[in-house]
Amino acid sequence: MASLNPIVGTLGVQNATHLLRRATFGPQLQDIQYFSTLSAADAFQELILPQVEPDLPIDFLTGTDWVFPNSPHPDHTNTEISRFTSAWWIENMRVSGANLTDRLVWFYHTHFPMIISRIQNRPQFSLDYLRLLRFYALGNYKDLSKAICIDNAMLVHLDGNLNVKGAPQENFGREFLELFTVGKGPQVGPDDYTNFTEMDVKELTKVLTGWGIDIGFQTIDPVTNLPTGKVKINTTTVVANKHDISDKQFSAAFNNTVIQTTPIVGSNTTIQGVYDELDVAIDMIFASPHTAKNICRRIYREFVYFDITTEIETDIIEPLALILEQNNFEITSVLEVLFTSEHFYDLDSTPTDDNNIGAIIKAPIDLIIGAIRLFELDVPDKTTDLENHYELYRQLLFNLDAEGLDFFEPYDVAGYNAYFQEPGFHRNWISSNYLANRYKFSEYLIDGFINSMGDVLLKLDIVQFVEDKCTDPADSTLLMQELVSWMIPIQLTTERFDYFKDDVLLDQLSAANWTGEWNNYAATANDAYVRVQLEKLALAMMQSPEYQLY
Repeated sequence: MASLNPIVGTLGVQNATHLLRRATFGPQLQDIQYFSTLSAADAFQELILPQVEPDLPIDFLTGTDWVFPNSPHPDHTNTEISRFTSAWWIENMRVSGANLTDRLVWFYHTHFPMIISRIQNRPQFSLDYLRLLRFYALGNYKDLSKAICIDNAMLVHLDGNLNVKGAPQENFGREFLELFTVGKGPQVGPDDYTNFTEMDVKELTKVLTGWGIDIGFQTIDPVTNLPTGKVKINTTTVVANKHDISDKQFSAAFNNTVIQTTPIVGSNTTIQGVYDELDVAIDMIFASPHTAKNICRRIYREFVYFDITTEIETDIIEPLALILEQNNFEITSVLEVLFTSEHFYDLDSTPTDDNNIGAIIKAPIDLIIGAIRLFELDVPDKTTDLENHYELYRQLLFNLDAEGLDFFEPYDVAGYNAYFQEPGFHRNWISSNYLANRYKFSEYLIDGFINSMGDVLLKLDIVQFVEDKCTDPADSTLLMQELVSWMIPIQLTTERFDYFKDDVLLDQLSAANWTGEWNNYAATANDAYVRVQLEKLALAMMQSPEYQLY
């Protein structure tokens, strides 16, 4: 049976590398070494250490960010500013270290997806959305879910700002139930999805009436200190005149709860009344056992495996959901149990049965940022070379798109197919074109990304990496063992290991020949032979099926 029992002892290299691949955007060698000496419990505490809030992105034509009261330079289009926002976000991933925060920002983006082109005429909205996800990344899922309801970006993205009494707009209410909270269960009637009904969508939509965007950024959440949407009011009488004050009758899925508006002021309510009604609705939705189970399934698919069998539902999801409820939806309560469990490290089954390690196809963001982090590649400095910094990320965004990830631009309101689309899930990252472009990225990495002037923006010098990081590059077997342990998540067969070593690195020559060539390079600095062979090896490994996994 699948087990959430905690593992004991130190992690060791394999388990430490697995944890860092799943919980971060890829391990760096010093992190692997350090985490290998820790217990799983201590490793988790390292992963959730508080991070310094990243500086806001800068528009190089103004020298400032574009958060109110600042604004972008008029010569930069909304599309360009959106690209700068995306570059800033990916750079945060690159420099995030051995910490869970940025991984969870991405996770929450795939769970509460946002299509940036829908909000790019208000460029601060996308930044505030990301800052909101970061604020709650290691915090309370229930509080984040409430905050997302009145986030300026989400109010535009899912038409919440159009939802007023007498003219309900159901988009957000439907997605909030179907995707964000209770989830859609088996359809047991024409309008009954077990966990909620069409009536519940309509009634929740009434609860959510009367919110609008705040383009002056004057409505500030006292908890996050971030701008939010605002309640639409009659400016003369200062009442919430767009909020539906009728009773909201929910179905048996929510224990037939009735939510009433208070106080009533004529035919309207107060601003506080609208806030209070949202609180009551959130409490009701999070009292449903389906909410905790739904988010725990999403967590499992993100960090462990896509296939939730009856055994996994019983032994993993249900206990985690109970833990989440008992801890008032503090997300780290679940992640701590999961990341320290026998199941996470494949220790609850035989070595050849139901393995989770090396079982997920890397998303393009993991493939690209993971390589940059593993090989410790430098990017143009954003403080001294910001235009080239953005130019590199423009090219990387193009590569992400070519590999199947239109970054910050999911296909629809449900998000990116690989995170929710049954039955394929992560297999959606692979097609003939996507795979070819994954392989092409490794070639770009070896050849170097350049700007229009021919300046190198990003390049892997595999000879330098091997010289700096490998214990004894002259020993072909040891060299291969170390590269495999860092780059490949699974245990290679002897035949496969020998292919990389003998056929690719040594080119069917002897190990003694390689030793001589490396020693010659060390003595003369002439890397002609070793560079050819190491670049062939790096390409072969990065273009291998095994490297596509984590």
